[in-house]
Order: sequence, then C-alpha cells, then structure tokens
Amino acid sequence: MKREVLRKLFLGTTACVLAGALIGCGSDKSGAKADAKKVYELKVSTTQAESSVIVQGLQDFAKKVGEKTDGGLKITIYPSSQLGGEEDMIDQAMQGMNIAILSDAARMSDYVPEMGIFNMAYFVDNYDEAVKVMETETFKGWTNDLTNHGLKILTFNFYDGARSFVGHKPATKPADLKGQVVRTPGAAPYVESIKSMGATPYSIAWSEVYNGIQTKSIDGCEVQYTSAVSSHIYEVAKFVNKTEHINLLNCVVTSNAWFEKLPEDYKKVLVDTANECGYENAKYVVSLQEKLEKELVDNGMTIVEVDKNAFKEAAKNAYDVLNLTKTREKIYNEIGKTL
Repeated sequence: MKREVLRKLFLGTTACVLAGALIGCGSDKSGAKADAKKVYELKVSTTQAESSVIVQGLQDFAKKVGEKTDGGLKITIYPSSQLGGEEDMIDQAMQGMNIAILSDAARMSDYVPEMGIFNMAYFVDNYDEAVKVMETETFKGWTNDLTNHGLKILTFNFYDGARSFVGHKPATKPADLKGQVVRTPGAAPYVESIKSMGATPYSIAWSEVYNGIQTKSIDGCEVQYTSAVSSHIYEVAKFVNKTEHINLLNCVVTSNAWFEKLPEDYKKVLVDTANECGYENAKYVVSLQEKLEKELVDNGMTIVEVDKNAFKEAAKNAYDVLNLTKTREKIYNEIGKTL
C-alpha cells in the first residue's frame, strides 16, 4: 500500500515537472497577484526576419513587459520561423504551450470564419479604420469565440502596410489584370479577392516569388512595401500598380490555457503592452510608406496610379462568393461607414 502511494506521488510529481517546463505547474489561480519569485516565460514565433519593422516592435513589446513585471514575465522573440512553421506553432498554443504567434486573420478564419474578412480586398481603407473595427462588438465576439478553440488574442493591431499588385505590366483597371498569374497566399479571402479583381491567383511560398517573377513563371504578386523593399523585388519587377487593396493587419495570439494561468496583474500587463506596442509599431510603419515607395522608384520601379473605384466595385463579388456581404454591412453600420 505504501509502495503504491509513493508510486502515485512520483508519477504525479514527474508529470508536473514535465508540464511545468512549458506551461507551468502548481496551484496558481486566475486573479491571484504575481509571486515575486516565480518567472513565467512566453516564446513568440514569427515568420518575419529579424530585421523587419514588425520584429522590432515585438522586441520592444518583450522589453517593456519584462520591465513592467520586474522580470516576472519573460518574453523571447524567435524570428524567421526558428521554432517551426506557423501552423505547428498555433497547434502547440492550442494544446496549452507557452507559445505566442504573430499571425493574421486568414489563419484565424480557420477557427472563426468571419475573421477572414480582414484579408478581403477593400474591407478597410486604412489602418485607423481597421482600429475602429477592432472596437466593435462583432470583433470582440470573434476574439471570444477563439477562446473556445484554445486561442487568446493579445492584440490585433500590428500592421505591415497596404498590399498592391507588382509585376511586369502596368494595370490601371481590373480588365488589365485578365490572364495575369499573380502569386497570393492560399487562404480563400486572398484567392477570391484577387480573382474578383481580374487576375488568376496562384499560391506559392513567398520565398519562391522572386525567382517566379524573374523566370516569368508568374506575372507578378501582391505585396506590401515593407516586403517589396526587403525582398529586392524591384530587381525583377518593373511596375507597382498601386491598388492598396488589402491593409495587412497582424495579431499576436497565444494559448488561452497558458494565459489563464497567469496572475491577474500579469494578464493586464501582457494585453495592455501588446496593444500599446502594436499601435506604436503600426504608426511607424505608416510613416515609412513614402520613404519605402521612393526606394522602389530609386531602384527602377514605376508607380502606376489606378482606378481604385473600379477595383473596389470588382472586389465586391468576392464578398458574395464567401458569404461575407452581410458581415461587412453589419460592421460598417457599427463603425458608421457606408458602402
């Protein structure tokens, strides 16, 4: 009997130690004040390179959280997919690991389909309008729904700029894109949006785009200025058709189970600081747009002004295809915007 008790005690202790390596172990309860001796750790994974503007914002986030918690909440940023692919990281977060991921609405729409509207063409016209959407009851409902899938949104307000068509030919209206094969991420909001605006969407890894445009196996891509400059896309493409059709928002999402184990004061610091740093970083990205465009021009690209109204009208069909027309109308009513 005694041996059996000892065996159970050993197994329980061992399981606790193993789990504690990633998600913590003990009797911490939500709402409790932080134990000054305990250190919580969060690993933040992103596909972005260490030199990217967004990673700079994430580094600032990690630093400020550490300062505000006197080192009690330690955040480490892992750029360039050092921890693994985005889907694997999201799966691990859902299982309760102490992992956060820089992701986007397209990924989150796998769990809450309506969130994919953020990656639809001309859903919002600029960053400030996107912030208004995040303040709506509809958006708050989506983030609550994600917790049912084991995911907790810390912030959704990191921003990487507006995406435009880049390629070998100028295009001022949707008809000019007919027959052009354009690389886009494989998620449905992107695919249907690009298709509705006249191009033929083609999904390949971003790492293959430079060579694809160079060899003319694809005609172009749609991309934001930050990535266009960092990838040297100007070496293989001549035109930026300035549609600015998708404003690329990014979220920082973590394990809801891990988050709920944090002391209440740490939860507040984590969410508040994520939103603060995301907003500051986004505004910096906005301020860089003119400089980045000049860099593209200085390297031989031509900026083509387009008929945005024609592209916006064409993009409406994608909302019908994905049954998001009513969702868009509902959100526009909440932020006071008309079609």
